[in-house]
Amino acid sequence: MDFNGIETEYPRILVISNNSFSDITNNGKTLASFFDKYPVNNIAQLYFNLEMPSYTHYHNYFRITDNDIVKYVLKKNDKCGNIVYQQVTLKDKNSQKKYNSLVKIIKKYNFVRIIREIIWSSKKWKTELLNQWLNEFSPEIIFLCAGDSGFAYDITRYIQKKYDTKLVVYITDDYVLPRKSISPFWWLRRNYILNKMRDAVNGSDLFITISKQMKEEYKKLFGKDSILAVNMTESMKDESIYVKNKNVLTLVYAGGLHYRRYITLNLLAQSLKKYNSDLKYKQKAYLKIYSAQEPSYKELKCLNIEGASEFCGKLNSKQLKEVLNSCDIPVHVESFDRKSIESTRLSISTKIPEYLSLGKAILAIGPYQVASMEYLKDSAFCITNQNNIYSDLLKLLNNNELPEALSEKALLKYEENHKKEIVSKQLISNILSVYKNRS
Repeated sequence: MDFNGIETEYPRILVISNNSFSDITNNGKTLASFFDKYPVNNIAQLYFNLEMPSYTHYHNYFRITDNDIVKYVLKKNDKCGNIVYQQVTLKDKNSQKKYNSLVKIIKKYNFVRIIREIIWSSKKWKTELLNQWLNEFSPEIIFLCAGDSGFAYDITRYIQKKYDTKLVVYITDDYVLPRKSISPFWWLRRNYILNKMRDAVNGSDLFITISKQMKEEYKKLFGKDSILAVNMTESMKDESIYVKNKNVLTLVYAGGLHYRRYITLNLLAQSLKKYNSDLKYKQKAYLKIYSAQEPSYKELKCLNIEGASEFCGKLNSKQLKEVLNSCDIPVHVESFDRKSIESTRLSISTKIPEYLSLGKAILAIGPYQVASMEYLKDSAFCITNQNNIYSDLLKLLNNNELPEALSEKALLKYEENHKKEIVSKQLISNILSVYKNRS
């Protein structure tokens, strides 16, 4: 379904999210995939991270960052936010590195996050430039990727009232269900975000969640049902790329390192090191790790294990396709620690559809409580006990028939649930029905 050239028949959609559209970062890729067949001139994005859009299909962006709001409040800058053009400069790259350090501090301390919300509540983002940009686009539907920044809900509400738009709320990660935390700042911020999210969900015309578990839990929490929008992708499979190396099995992890996933990757690497040191196993195995995130020194020590694994940096979409098709076993991991389980248990990783489309045996390591592991249990080789990684790994590496059976299951799951043209068409149809039913 390609809408380009018939813009007047389709409503103008403003996407509001933390990340920009991207062909590199997972969240940005998912958002872009939803709308990449929609008329280009009918999509605009307002986002809050200091990054440049790497997805060139779209061209209408406005960005407001923490740096912008702080400098404007302190009168060190005469504007707050700006229209974004997609020429990336060295200055942009240096600013991004500094901003990434700031983001790590903000995410680490709930007290800092509360101060951040107080600064944003000054509403200094409500500038003439933003209003001018909005007026030129004149949104008819807001597609909010709802996260854990309270100000994003305030900005959404402001635009929704100003233009009398329809509202679609899309949630990919859980930030509001109770955690085992004794921090009063965490609970204060959680209740603040919960109230903002509840207002947005209850005021939405369409509510979208990412997994069956989230759909069920959030229906209880908000009293409102949602539709599912699973991550989708065009098939990554390219048989012309793959060349089997009979001496070394290549395992590839391509994804985020947050939520302590690097710890699980280390457990896998240590098991591979033990496997490779055993002389009775002639074919060795090696793990290559790719991520758009810059690992810390501590994380790098976990990822780079001599004779077993190495961190290889980030990939663009073309490089990712080559790497995934060249590997023998794509790897998905989740963390086993309690805090990470609480944060990830309702989410399905954006990488899973890409892995499934390859038609390869997928190795998944993580706790059974997490939605991604539950989703993969019938189509991947799943290790759900961290104490059994080595013994279970032997079963996968030393069974020639098992990978073939898993490959068939993976491809079947992709065909049934994640084919882009089918999922995208259904999602856009649901969004358009909201607009057509306006009073």
